[in-house]
Amino acid sequence: MARISRRDLIKTEEKATINSSRVGIYTRLSQERTEEWRNKSYSIESQVEICQEYINKENMTLVKVYTDYEYSGTNFDRPGYIEMMNDVRNGFINCIIIRDLSRLGREHLEMGRLVDKVFPFLGVRFVSVIDKIDTEKGIDAKLSFEILIKNLINDMYAKDISHKIKTSRQVHAKQGFFIGSNPPFGYKVVKKDGGRKLEPDEVSMKIVQRIFNMYVDGVNTLKIAKELNEENIATSSAYNKTRSIIREPGQPQWRKGTIANMLRQRVYTGCLVQGTKENVQGKKSGHYRQKPKGEWIVVENAHEAIISEEMFNIAQEILDNNKDKSEFKITRHDMKRDPINKYKGVIFDANTNLLLIRNGVRSNKKNANFYYYKFTNEENNGILLETPYISIMESDLDNLVINKLRNILSIDVSGKDCRDRITDICKMRIEMVERNRQSISLKISKHNSDLKRLYENYSLGKIEKEDYLEKRILNRKDLAIYEKSLSDLDLEILSIESQAEEEIGLFDSLFSNKDIKLDENIVQKYIERIDVYDNESIEISLKGFLGGKEMRSSE
Repeated sequence: MARISRRDLIKTEEKATINSSRVGIYTRLSQERTEEWRNKSYSIESQVEICQEYINKENMTLVKVYTDYEYSGTNFDRPGYIEMMNDVRNGFINCIIIRDLSRLGREHLEMGRLVDKVFPFLGVRFVSVIDKIDTEKGIDAKLSFEILIKNLINDMYAKDISHKIKTSRQVHAKQGFFIGSNPPFGYKVVKKDGGRKLEPDEVSMKIVQRIFNMYVDGVNTLKIAKELNEENIATSSAYNKTRSIIREPGQPQWRKGTIANMLRQRVYTGCLVQGTKENVQGKKSGHYRQKPKGEWIVVENAHEAIISEEMFNIAQEILDNNKDKSEFKITRHDMKRDPINKYKGVIFDANTNLLLIRNGVRSNKKNANFYYYKFTNEENNGILLETPYISIMESDLDNLVINKLRNILSIDVSGKDCRDRITDICKMRIEMVERNRQSISLKISKHNSDLKRLYENYSLGKIEKEDYLEKRILNRKDLAIYEKSLSDLDLEILSIESQAEEEIGLFDSLFSNKDIKLDENIVQKYIERIDVYDNESIEISLKGFLGGKEMRSSE
């Protein structure tokens, strides 16, 4: 049998280590436009191709590609990057490959921390292809210095570009050019005179004009939203993506709030209002606040109007009047309400897996001064339900839950058997705890005796002072542990007694002839989930233990 040299063995081990790399490619693109007047960029594809070539050369295994599209490199609050780091921590990948350092980020302090501290701590191999960095092959002092310089340059470049872009956008906005991402519904963006201008979109502008005409004629925003949804008219976000005015199944629907916001937009009169928000300093990207109105960039007659100034003003007057008459402006009354939603987080529309909404309804009975509550899957905002309409009274739901608990426990009306079982279980659990208490109490007594005897031996000169102090410290440490355990057991006994008292109280309520009122504590403790399929089909799932029985059944 041929001998294998140590050098060949080391090479084999190194190759095995390299081949065991589970690679994640990370790509990022700050901004890529797809308008007809722009050339489509293939930067993402190019980054993947370059990284893939390195993977093939090193005989590594590609596991996943992470992409952050239209995200700045000046912060690390990006979904693709966050997903990649979670996969690193979970052991899904152990190697990260990027095209160049600027793709990972342009903030030099965080970049330095990642390369020098975080990746080595997590045991991650890091490769930057263009920069010829591979931490598996080592980074010498010269290369480390180059990384620092590149990170500083990337950081300065990002800040310089950010300042230039901001200045350029402000100049363009003051000249009446559109600087937003997506045009307002009713308009399209065209390149004109060295900038981006708004022009009426022949298809969507008709919808905008229809909305204003309906509102001025007295149709409220809720009815407008419902009518557009009934006709499957696409919303602004859907239209910008598909360029189809017909809403496809699953796409967003119109809401009354969307209609109200549209009616407030001066852009439809030809007036362009921009620069109304600013990024909050010290916050992650995407956090904005409203600027004072005096700092807004307002340009009159910036583009062709699709709504007359007269109609726009009438709409504003109606909006203001309706706001004053809002239901939130009604006179306060003394009718009793129940603000606590005891079914919060547990009752669902089984068809959509969405939580049902609790609505308070003022009784319309004569001389009735109270509210009743019901759960529905309708938000009353113009959206059309694509599943069966659900409406269940909270009082009916209470009765179903009460009957559910009674049926699962299967005991007689008196509840005596159950009360006895709860008492017996309580006594049994307390006896077990008491046995532990007695055992620990004996240990405490023994340690106290040992401590006393230890002192006597020291006072009689039988042991040295150092030996005495050392043993006393150990003894007192053990005593502290035992006393803490004894205190915990005392609390456990109180908890057992409290739980038994609570369960007996519940049983007394469940099997009394009086009206039972479920509270939030009972529902949240014993109800796992309530699924409502329609107004006649409901499934209640229980959890926990009650009266010594595991509450796991559903119906």
